[in-house]
Amino acid sequence: MAGTLTLSSKLSPFPFAAIAIASYTQKATLDFDEAAKGVTLDLNGSKITSEDEIVHALAKANNMSGDSAKVA
Repeated sequence: MAGTLTLSSKLSPFPFAAIAIASYTQKATLDFDEAAKGVTLDLNGSKITSEDEIVHALAKANNMSGDSAKVA
């Protein structure tokens, strides 16, 4: 099931990582909403607003999360 990544093109810092993994995995479509205050991923009934968590969720949805470890 594909999710939706909603963001504004005016965000600073711009969420390049979230867009890149959404495009690479094809697990989320991009929705550019200029009224958006941040980046949001709607995936499997949940909303994720942290870019780090978005990247992790999309990697996990594509079975890529075992390829690397998150460094704190």
